[in-house]
Amino acid sequence: MKKLYTHGLVLALLFITQTVWAQQPVYHRISVKISPEKLEYLFNHGLEADHFGYENKQDFTAEVSEQDVALIKRNGHRVTYLIKDLAKNYAAINREIDRQAAQVQRNARAATTTPTNFSLGSYAGYYSFAELPGILDQMRALYPNLITVKTSIGNSNGGRPIYMIKISDNPDVDENEPELLLNALHHAREPMSISQLIYFMWFVMENYNSDKEIKTLLNSSEIYIVPCLNPDGYVYNQTTNPGGGGLWRKNRRANADGSFGVDLNRNYSYNYARDNTGSSPTTTSDTYRGTAAFSEPETAALRTFAAQRQFVTAFNYHSYGNYCIYPFESLNPNSNAELTNFRNAATYLTAENGFKIGNAFETVGYTANGTAPDWQFGEQVAKSKIYGFTPEIGASTDGFWPASSRILPLCQSMVAMNTKLLRLSTFYGRATATSPTTASSTAASLAYSFQNFGIKPASYTVSATSLNAAVAAVGPANIHSGLGFLATTPGSITYTVAASTPAGAQLSFELSVDNGLSVIKDTVNVLYSPSCGTPVGLASSGVSETGATLSWSTVAGAANYLVSVKPKNTTTWPADISVSGTTYTQTALANGTDYDWRVKPNCGNYAQASFKTLTQTCFVEVGGQVTFEAENYKTAIAGTGAAAGLAWSPLSVSTASGGVTMTIANTTNINVQNSLVGPRLDYSVNFVTTGTYYIWVRMAAGVNGIYDDSFHLGLDGATPVTLSPNLTNYNNGSAAWTWIKAAGTTAFRVVITAPGLHTINLWMREDGVQVDKLVMTTSTTYTPTGTGPATSGSCSNPALLASRSRQAAEVIQEPGAALEVLAYPNPFAESVTIKTTPNGQNRTIRLLSSDGRVYHQSMMDGTATEETMSTRIIPGGVYLLEVIRDNQRKVVPVVKQ
Repeated sequence: MKKLYTHGLVLALLFITQTVWAQQPVYHRISVKISPEKLEYLFNHGLEADHFGYENKQDFTAEVSEQDVALIKRNGHRVTYLIKDLAKNYAAINREIDRQAAQVQRNARAATTTPTNFSLGSYAGYYSFAELPGILDQMRALYPNLITVKTSIGNSNGGRPIYMIKISDNPDVDENEPELLLNALHHAREPMSISQLIYFMWFVMENYNSDKEIKTLLNSSEIYIVPCLNPDGYVYNQTTNPGGGGLWRKNRRANADGSFGVDLNRNYSYNYARDNTGSSPTTTSDTYRGTAAFSEPETAALRTFAAQRQFVTAFNYHSYGNYCIYPFESLNPNSNAELTNFRNAATYLTAENGFKIGNAFETVGYTANGTAPDWQFGEQVAKSKIYGFTPEIGASTDGFWPASSRILPLCQSMVAMNTKLLRLSTFYGRATATSPTTASSTAASLAYSFQNFGIKPASYTVSATSLNAAVAAVGPANIHSGLGFLATTPGSITYTVAASTPAGAQLSFELSVDNGLSVIKDTVNVLYSPSCGTPVGLASSGVSETGATLSWSTVAGAANYLVSVKPKNTTTWPADISVSGTTYTQTALANGTDYDWRVKPNCGNYAQASFKTLTQTCFVEVGGQVTFEAENYKTAIAGTGAAAGLAWSPLSVSTASGGVTMTIANTTNINVQNSLVGPRLDYSVNFVTTGTYYIWVRMAAGVNGIYDDSFHLGLDGATPVTLSPNLTNYNNGSAAWTWIKAAGTTAFRVVITAPGLHTINLWMREDGVQVDKLVMTTSTTYTPTGTGPATSGSCSNPALLASRSRQAAEVIQEPGAALEVLAYPNPFAESVTIKTTPNGQNRTIRLLSSDGRVYHQSMMDGTATEETMSTRIIPGGVYLLEVIRDNQRKVVPVVKQ
């Protein structure tokens, strides 16, 4: 009786144990503050958190079992529960996520890449195992030319089929094309892996006829797909948690001790059972590796299948973590002989979705042995070498069961990565046209850069075909072979343009890449722009403080020219200005500034030259008097005609004011009488006071010549104000400094009728004269002595400028003829328009900077109502727009943006 009782007790305990081991474990989302050393200790002593976050070397977040929570607590760490009993609460958590997503989605566009035939499944948005065969049958019915009828590579422990299909351009034919393997659901609680795979299958088939890249990839490869490797564990989760959220991971192997399940991703042969950290010998562990490598029918089926094929690459989809993991997962440090290849490939694959790359230790933080990628790459005897990767899809906030509203975004995050794996797996290369995309002669070349995307070297033929009659002939194709993964190389194909092709015609080509299995073509357009040459004879003339006239020689065949001007200290050229002739006048420049300019014919190349605007030398009249040194000229102009080649130049003279005087550069005798062909000096003076000014000139005779020493004076380039040449506008050849005012009894004088900037002109009339200083005064009684008064202030002097601006702003009104000025737009950018009231009198318009620099000066016709000033290249800032009419002046502040 006792024996029976004992036997019954054992049976009862066994039943209870089996029930516990068979049911869903309880998992929690927790947070723990823990150091790296203590976390490593926990992993080495049984912690089985296969997905987690670890920030700042202390914040550990994971979804772990009750046993793991107990282990953490036993080692003295405080556990914070973020979500208790995940399976129980997943539905409520995901409902809230879906509610928030729906609110956002109402204002967002639907993703344009979603395949038409893709829809969410009945299992919390995921597909039930029962729905899978129907989806595969639908694919075959819609795309029999791209996908095979579903078959099985074997059965699971529970006798369920492990479905397999192939996608290719001739799916029912075993062609000699590179092969790749895509599989999902090694782990039963990771339904996102199959959802994104189904999504991508629909994506490539629906886009096959419209996307030339997808077509080339499917024409050049055979894609073998195992969408559910662990049907038993997946169905078990559906049974225990029909609303989603089941957290069973392993298959449903009935272990000898009454527990259930083997971790399929610890059951492969390479480095199988290397240690008890990367996999577990304990049957109840989530990472239990089984009794031997390939002990499970699911992994054994995949092994047999791989031995029958020649897979180049594999994606073993998992979730979660946003990782791209590569071999060896079982090693730290990683001694993979092709580590560089794997790193380069993973970096390339994740460029769009930003997944973290590395082996298991570098990504999830622990080693894992007996995994699919390690076996795929490490075992190269019974099967071919396979470049295997593990994409872990979804963030830690998504967990194992992302909300249904997250399924589409996560599927879309994998499209680029999956497409890139197809490129990497087969023979795929692209030729991209490079500069120049113009042809300058009938004999030209189409330049391109070729890049290989296949991980195995291949041979590619790059050729070009003309798409219009403008190209008479195209040269031979090029062969590119032996290139490494992502390696690039330049290439070019010659062609001949038909002689009758007009300039400006578009030449169209088809640039093709043939990998031996498929051809991909890109259209390239080239502009036919035969060169008619480069301009020569670049020159700048009429250079002033604010402008210059640019000229060049005619280029035969040119219909027009493109000109642009920029300050030398800048790197960006402004937009070209088109001109029909061979001259261009640039205005609105800054004074004393170096400029570069360039010009090209419409059918040729740029030529470039430089010039410098004149430095503003300007003096301000105050109280009816202004004084300036002869050497402070604004412009020096060489002589012409009988005085050709003669020019003023500074000469050091100790007795001169400032120690410098102006004289001609040589002693050639000249006698130009009243002709204005002698060398000339110009002086800028800003007059505030109008009226008659008497001009005093301090001068001395130079080396005695056969002619007397004399000069002409003038205003604004007009007829000189000197008298007849037989009168005494000189000092009788005396070498002593003399102040000259009168010719006989009549004074030199000019009449300033309008205030503002004027130019005083000094022409050489006869040889030998030295000029030291000039004084202009409205006084009829003033006579300078010695070296004369001090030089007047510069226009750029802030105090004088402020005074001048205040005076300029005062408008002297004539009865019934007020001067009205409007500037628009204000602020301005490329130009500003000045509108004034016409009264028949011409108006002077000037644009001045705050430091007195003149950026523009022009004369507006007396009948015009407005004038537009180009301000394209003047710098931004505050300016004064000055308008002068007779004895009226108005100043308007304006701003250049």
